[in-house]
Amino acid sequence: MRRCPQCGATGDDIYGFCIKCGYEFQKVPQDSQICPLCGFKNPDEADFCVKCGTPLLFKNQFENAEKVKPIVIQKSVSTGGKSNSGQTSRLLIYIGYFFSIMGSIIGLIIGLYLITRKDPYAKKHGYIQMAIVLFYLVLLVVLLKAGLIPPEIIAEYKQLLAGNLTAINR
Repeated sequence: MRRCPQCGATGDDIYGFCIKCGYEFQKVPQDSQICPLCGFKNPDEADFCVKCGTPLLFKNQFENAEKVKPIVIQKSVSTGGKSNSGQTSRLLIYIGYFFSIMGSIIGLIIGLYLITRKDPYAKKHGYIQMAIVLFYLVLLVVLLKAGLIPPEIIAEYKQLLAGNLTAINR
């Protein structure tokens, strides 16, 4: 792969011109020890130009042209729940499940965060965590409407959320 110095587009080394803007690339010397930047003839064991420090990128590439496999750059896709580097941490997903099952607002926040990620694995678990929190909210409303939760429990829970633990007697 080669990057065009004029427009920044990348293209294969087989073309002599940029496929986006038509910029003509410099010819690659057939001698792998000649520096492509300054043209200095380097010793055989050098990996970098001894005059300007430019990497000798094409060293040994022409000698073993039949044996060298092309480098293919692919965009990584999450498969099977395995997270790649740069993707949302599994630890965050586990923490989100913990807080969602506990019925906490933190579970709701983590679920919303996971839904906004580009990673489909994280997005899926964000939706599941949101469903768990919504299930608890619906269950709480149904139990309140049916009168199955005593008002004292609700008052103690409000005090607990406010951080006031002095009035709770158990």
